[in-house]
Amino acid sequence: MKLARFSPPTAAALFLGLTIAIGPGAVDSYAASDVPLPIAHFAHMVVDAPHGHLFISGGSGTDGILVTDLDGGNPTMISGEPGVTGLALSDDGSALYAALPDHDTIAAISTDNLTESARYGTGAATHPDSLAVAGGTLWFGYGTAGTGGVGSVDAVGTVTLPQDSGSWAAPPMLATTPTPSGVLAAAAQTGDTSAFVTYRAEGGALTRQAAKALPFRDLSDLAVTADGQHLAVSSEQDLNASTRRFRTSDLAADGRFAEGMYATVAVAPDGTMSSGDGGLLTFPETGEGDYTEYSYTYPLRLAAHGLAWAPDESRVYGVAVDASGGSPTLHITRTPETAWVRLHGSSTTTPLAPGEAYSFRAGFDSPLRLSAGETMIPGTVRITRYDDADPDGVLIPDRTTTPARVPVDFFGSYLVAGTAPLTGSLSFRVDYSGSGHYAPASQTFDLPVAKYAPTMALTAPSAGDRATPMTVTGQLTWPHAHVATGAVHVVKTDLAHPVGYSAGTVPLAADGSFVFHDTPQTGGANTYAFTYDGGTSYLPVTASAKVQVSRATPSLRVATDAKSYRSGATVKVTAHLGTTYNSRLVTLYDQPAGKSRTQLKTGKVDAQGNLVAYYKITRNTVLSAAFAGDYRYEPRTVTTSAILTPTARTQMQWPTGTTRIGATTYQVFYKSEVNLGFNVQVTPHQSGGCTSVYLEHYYSGAWHQVTSQRCVPLYSDGWYGYGRALKLFVSNDHYRIRAHYTPPATGAQTGSVWSQWTYLTARPGSPS
Repeated sequence: MKLARFSPPTAAALFLGLTIAIGPGAVDSYAASDVPLPIAHFAHMVVDAPHGHLFISGGSGTDGILVTDLDGGNPTMISGEPGVTGLALSDDGSALYAALPDHDTIAAISTDNLTESARYGTGAATHPDSLAVAGGTLWFGYGTAGTGGVGSVDAVGTVTLPQDSGSWAAPPMLATTPTPSGVLAAAAQTGDTSAFVTYRAEGGALTRQAAKALPFRDLSDLAVTADGQHLAVSSEQDLNASTRRFRTSDLAADGRFAEGMYATVAVAPDGTMSSGDGGLLTFPETGEGDYTEYSYTYPLRLAAHGLAWAPDESRVYGVAVDASGGSPTLHITRTPETAWVRLHGSSTTTPLAPGEAYSFRAGFDSPLRLSAGETMIPGTVRITRYDDADPDGVLIPDRTTTPARVPVDFFGSYLVAGTAPLTGSLSFRVDYSGSGHYAPASQTFDLPVAKYAPTMALTAPSAGDRATPMTVTGQLTWPHAHVATGAVHVVKTDLAHPVGYSAGTVPLAADGSFVFHDTPQTGGANTYAFTYDGGTSYLPVTASAKVQVSRATPSLRVATDAKSYRSGATVKVTAHLGTTYNSRLVTLYDQPAGKSRTQLKTGKVDAQGNLVAYYKITRNTVLSAAFAGDYRYEPRTVTTSAILTPTARTQMQWPTGTTRIGATTYQVFYKSEVNLGFNVQVTPHQSGGCTSVYLEHYYSGAWHQVTSQRCVPLYSDGWYGYGRALKLFVSNDHYRIRAHYTPPATGAQTGSVWSQWTYLTARPGSPS
């Protein structure tokens, strides 16, 4: 966005440094409207103020000319004009000329009844585009890529081409003055430069004034100044060149415009100019600064040929499009030749003390710079003082004026000196009348009047031992010289006094220092709040210091009546609290695996220091006891765990009987039965847990592991089955088998468990 260049603070703003405000009237002066246009694309626009019309063309693909009122409202279409591009009004305003490049014609339309009155054929493949009326003749640029020329249509409709004896490498763009004259300019981009020719148009013929290549790589628009003496050229790549004024007499650079030309440019009959890209800017032809600024909302930006002035300079019309060239939107800037004025004010002291001397300075800022020979912004300035003695205000006639500084952009300032009232408020109203191109402005500036506020800093230890002396020192600092007045009051807050209590008053030394001594008897946070009451001359101020005072660690234990339990068993939980000072309250909590902690019981311990609770266990549980602390003993929490041991149930499949060997009962199998089966069920069990099965063989006087199956998941019902071929067993030898359940490694809700041993023997043959 090339525009969006709202002026940086001028030297006045930097010098004065207070709040900036736009005075009333300035906002109304720049009231603007944005109107979406009911066309897909935009090509050109002209203003027909006498008939109250805006004529807007849309270019290739359209079938007519959009007509609105001067506010962009009441849209209608002049149909039957396909692909209209360039537009121009006749000198007397009775006819609108419209270029129809796809049909090699130019249409003439009555501005009274908005109907076509004539068409002028320009010749096959001429593609007329840009139009301008100069010297009483309609001129048009025509051609295609690689060739072009300037043609004319005279008062009786005779078409003549080419009118220019020179050659053009592209269809030229035409421009003339905003009011009727014999000046005509033409330009076409030719690579890294653009070709420019200026003419004198008289009697239906063109006379070349000058021809020259100028350094513009992206020619988008051009205009002739109101006096016909200079050209303004739009370019977004060559911005430095776009600020130059080129003489129409010889196309030589002749000074600079007040601002650069961006995507498009238009000139008012009085010489005021407008240009823009990401916004719309109006400004004088030469000098410094601008009148008005407006920024479009991204992605809208001004279209080429998208600016037009009302003949009385009361408005500027701008059409913006999006990045694709669509969504044409009409913006209207009213009073475009009046610049806003901002007022600035500052006081030498903030805030003011009652009766204190002050100086107040008012100054100005505006995007429009002072004209040559001006040392102060033109117009009149009134400054009025308001206080309790003069609530209706009193005009200050003897203000001191400071002229502008050269070459800094500084509009002068006004200085008022006096003393602040003893009570109440003080304010100044600055009124600027406006003059010429400067809008009026008004602003009220409040100067705060108040007692001075001192600051207080404290130095205290961050921690200390209970019943041990400690010291807090403080320092009051005033923004100005002071008298010894007021006192410092101390309020202390601790666990024994949660709402605080007065700890007395400490003397204040002449340099603002003070010292406070204390021997805290209560542990925990001891907070000391120091308040300086301000006395008769100053505002009060408060500061606090917090000291963490040590507390003893209490003896606290928690235990259960067993280490492991079966599901549904009742756990007896006992907390034991040792010596404390003024609290015997303990809280017991349970937190089953995978769940949140809940309060099991709270209460005072008994005479032996115990608190007992009972808990029905369903899974592994962490049990904790918490002592909240008291004045001399710190908080403490201790924990223990109760483990849930699951039940392991076993079952042998297909034994044929049992036998006693010594004191042990053995399950009897026959090898002819092929396999034995061993089932184990774990209750409760948990997804992610697993079972291992171990088989042992007795020989050489000892049991030896012969096989195992490790960490196999249980079925959903908690069972797991293990099978083994009986032919692998030694006949009549002794064997035993058992299982072990292992809970998940993470989030275990129970402990592990072994099943009992099951003893077995395998006999040869079959049962009889």
